[in-house]
Amino acid sequence: MTGRDLYEIWAPAQDEWSPWVKAVLFAEIDEQANQASPAGIQCESGLRCRIGTRRDTAIVVDLPGVQSLAAGLDLAGDGYRPVPLYNTTSGCREGVPSDKCVLADVSTLVKILSVSPPEHVRNAIVGDNPPVFLLDSRRLQGQNKPAPGVYDNRWMVFPQDFPSARFLASRGITQAIVIQETILPAEDLVHVLLRWKDAGIAIHLQDAAEDLSLRPAEFRRPSHFRSAIYRALALMGLRRNSAGGFGSVLPLPTQGGGFG
Repeated sequence: MTGRDLYEIWAPAQDEWSPWVKAVLFAEIDEQANQASPAGIQCESGLRCRIGTRRDTAIVVDLPGVQSLAAGLDLAGDGYRPVPLYNTTSGCREGVPSDKCVLADVSTLVKILSVSPPEHVRNAIVGDNPPVFLLDSRRLQGQNKPAPGVYDNRWMVFPQDFPSARFLASRGITQAIVIQETILPAEDLVHVLLRWKDAGIAIHLQDAAEDLSLRPAEFRRPSHFRSAIYRALALMGLRRNSAGGFGSVLPLPTQGGGFG
């Protein structure tokens, strides 16, 4: 299968959640990547919490790297439609080795997405199921510091990367559950969740490693919330990719020279 074939499985044309599936990592998949053996790829979610099937609930999984994708595959078994929101690139097209990237394990995400999803995931995608949005919690952190010659594939989310509260409500969704490891959601995600909350969507937090009752989310309004300049300010220091999403090599300093 090509990357386009796999993207069309994850984002079929008639599905109402397909517009939010990010195509960037699928664009990196080629025939060689498809030689990966499903049995050779270990993908553990580490989820201890059980959400159960809730038709009125959207889920946001904000866990590290492949753990978030694995959690989405698990939750598909409970009747949630996985929506990958990974909006970054691995650097492989530029020939950058993974140890020269700011983020880790992006190439592993590509390998997992290169394999046709299991039948229960396909069924969850084409069924009339509430969404589970999948994020990498390390999107603004990584194994390397940004430096000249390093592939900077840090990324972040914006309210436009998610459906609006009005759209969610029109699909019968009245609450959202955020599954994460940290006490509070990351600030870029808070910009999304607060808009939902202000519009009447109840927000709850769930520790991925604990089977505890849900906690109502309480947020401080982040700086520049709903500001017209928020996006421009937030993007400062991040690198966009010509193929879409985030990621490019940080330029080397211009070689010195002169006249005479």
